[in-house]
Amino acid sequence: MKFYVLLVAFFFATVTSYSQENKGYYVTNGDVRINGYFKSDNFSNPNDIEFRKDDSESFEKLELQTIKEYGINNHSRVIKKTVEVDRSRSSSVKFYSNFKDPDWQKETLFLNMIVDGDASLYSCVYNGENKFFYEINSKQIRLNQLVFKKYVFNNNDIKENTTYKQDLYNNARCDDSNINFSSLNYAENSLKKVFVAYNECHTGNYAVYENKGASKIEFSVSGYAGATFNMLATKTQGGSSDDSCLGFNIGAEVAVIMPSSNLGGFFRLEYAMLSELKTITPSANTHRLEEESKLDVSYFSIVLGPRYYFNKNKKGFFIDAGFGMGFASGDLVKTQYGTGEYFVGSLKKYDLAHNFYLSVGFGYALSDKMGVEVRYDTPREVVDYNSNYKFSKLGLNFKYTFL
Repeated sequence: MKFYVLLVAFFFATVTSYSQENKGYYVTNGDVRINGYFKSDNFSNPNDIEFRKDDSESFEKLELQTIKEYGINNHSRVIKKTVEVDRSRSSSVKFYSNFKDPDWQKETLFLNMIVDGDASLYSCVYNGENKFFYEINSKQIRLNQLVFKKYVFNNNDIKENTTYKQDLYNNARCDDSNINFSSLNYAENSLKKVFVAYNECHTGNYAVYENKGASKIEFSVSGYAGATFNMLATKTQGGSSDDSCLGFNIGAEVAVIMPSSNLGGFFRLEYAMLSELKTITPSANTHRLEEESKLDVSYFSIVLGPRYYFNKNKKGFFIDAGFGMGFASGDLVKTQYGTGEYFVGSLKKYDLAHNFYLSVGFGYALSDKMGVEVRYDTPREVVDYNSNYKFSKLGLNFKYTFL
């Protein structure tokens, strides 16, 4: 029991520690680079960023007026730039203007770098909307915004200014790519493909940033079902016996995923159903008597524990070990009966106990949605923590990830 508590405590301590510290840096206006740790897990609002140099210091908000760049190593890079930005808003018709041209405003903004190369792509949230910017060094195209704007025409029709499509076709087209610029969305994933393709066609030297801020804990939600091999071991003063049968379980799982790390965790809710298990042991009183134990049970279980992914992209193999709590429904009936000419009969029914156990799993992610796993639940007490009756199971589950 103590081991299980320590396992859960270690899991929560690891997640909490990881979620609050992310190794990164910032660069001052005087070009001094400061390495340390960020506390915030979201870089969409620079005013919320907290930083400390080492464990001996407390977290403090960055003074943005004194810095020109900050980021998470190999994960995110944010640069301060003075640019012309369109103040127009396209998220709702109530914000639409009656003219096509952008409403330019000169601003000093922190831009998220998406692609860094000869052709670079940036983004920021301005007036509550995503705005994208680009520059191409070899063509001497300075940093400027890619324009997308919705507006009202003739007080009735809704039109779109999609100048960004023509600008990218003229300046960032790669003849070897199959990008359709006429259907290009004003979104990060679509625009990123254009700049990656252009840099690969020309210098081949570029970097891509995830542009999600600090290493943020993510979650996935899955459902699973599978067959189980159920085992009952009985031990009395007269001897021991065991039995096994096939069963079925279904459940749901929430997995904790920490980017840039092989470590994760899981939380499972499971319902296991099994057919009757029966063991027969000789009675301690006389060899003419036998004790038959029949277990008819279903379990609702909660399992929590850490998980290790062999690949950081969370595909392929993983292993985990969890602390399980089982809530039983059913009963155990022990019948004593005689053999041969001698007969004495008695029947005793036991209420089943809620119990604790260790669940160990080994799985493989076939894709982002599909997976398979083998899971073993260690023996648990069946009756009031009476070690004479132990139940365990081995299962093969197929899993589907919804989120």
